[in-house]
Amino acid sequence: MDLVFIENLVKEYVTDLFARLTSPYLIYHNLTHTQNVVNHAKEITEYYELDEKTCFIISMAAWFHDTGHLVAEIEIHEEAGVHIMQSFLEKEHIDEELITSIAECIMATKYPPHPKNVMEEIICDADTYHCGTTYFEITDDQVRKEMELRKNKQFPRWHENTIQFLKHHHFFTSYCRSKLTAGKEQNIRYLEKKIKSR
Repeated sequence: MDLVFIENLVKEYVTDLFARLTSPYLIYHNLTHTQNVVNHAKEITEYYELDEKTCFIISMAAWFHDTGHLVAEIEIHEEAGVHIMQSFLEKEHIDEELITSIAECIMATKYPPHPKNVMEEIICDADTYHCGTTYFEITDDQVRKEMELRKNKQFPRWHENTIQFLKHHHFFTSYCRSKLTAGKEQNIRYLEKKIKSR
């Protein structure tokens, strides 16, 4: 089984899915976010020098983890993403054991995350990597606008709720903890300043 070939097929398939099915309200949960998660997952797996099969599982989870947003409500998007992944990879005759591991990685990203192994820890950290970078200043606004459109309501305490989210959030891998924790604390201070300046 040529895992690199399959990965390229998946990249094309997921890119096409987002091109065909994306909704105007998917301001954050779009192809750009998916590509960022794939890249961050690759960065973390390279740091830990994981074997090809493990890297494949994590990469597949990264590509498919938010495809469910294209076809389902936000509350069940992980389950929908698992279904999309299974349908595609079964046609490519991927081992059932691999598909199960990919599904478990996707489901591990469901909030609040409870990863059970290093693969699930890595996909969870790749998914929330932006929480520890300056890019968060952009993504937080994107998530807010998306939620306003999806739920058709305003969120007057958005920044306060985001601060609580960041304070309860933690990175699971030692790599992300050492690289991103200080940035996450900076983002909390950034939001606190925004609240004070209102």
